[in-house]
Amino acid sequence: MVVGFNTDVKYRGEVFHVQTEEKGADNPIVETLVYHRGEILLSRRLSYGKFLKDPDLIRKLKNMMKIQHDDLISELRKGKFSNLLSLDTQIIEDQTLDEMVIDYLDNNELVF
Repeated sequence: MVVGFNTDVKYRGEVFHVQTEEKGADNPIVETLVYHRGEILLSRRLSYGKFLKDPDLIRKLKNMMKIQHDDLISELRKGKFSNLLSLDTQIIEDQTLDEMVIDYLDNNELVF
């Protein structure tokens, strides 16, 4: 087995753990999992079965793992998986709608 990759990624103030490993010749798959708060948020799998008899298998496998790992981190940082997040949101109960709108306008630049 080839040693995998583990990376913690900070996105929107939250930490995500990205883990990539290969499952061995009996199950020739490169698997990348993204964890958030101990729960698997998503997974990506890619077969490397067609390379099993390749004399350059280890180099190709390491390359596949690194590319898949880095691609998933990049997609995470770009917000591609934001729809999967169930991040806690802060509820403001002590403001009226008018007060929230005024706060928003005060804290955001308007471009006309």
